[in-house]
Amino acid sequence: MSKLFLHHPVADFDTWRPVFDGDAARRESAGLTNVRVLRDVDDPSSVWLVADGDPTKMQEMLGDPELGEAMRQAGVTAPPELFVSD
Repeated sequence: MSKLFLHHPVADFDTWRPVFDGDAARRESAGLTNVRVLRDVDDPSSVWLVADGDPTKMQEMLGDPELGEAMRQAGVTAPPELFVSD
């Protein structure tokens, strides 16, 4: 199991967060555990997700067009960047 770090900017955190919270089933089905949300103290629109999981399953989840649409509606303003640590 790897530690996964996902970063992306959002237009408005308070708009983004309820959409993220409502998508827990997708993260669970991808096998992500210990999911945490972090915000940059110097840039509150910069969001980091930290989780334990399989990088391949995370990449598959990120490729889901339905997730892409949900991210667009939530105000994600750039494609997410995934960093993996073992």
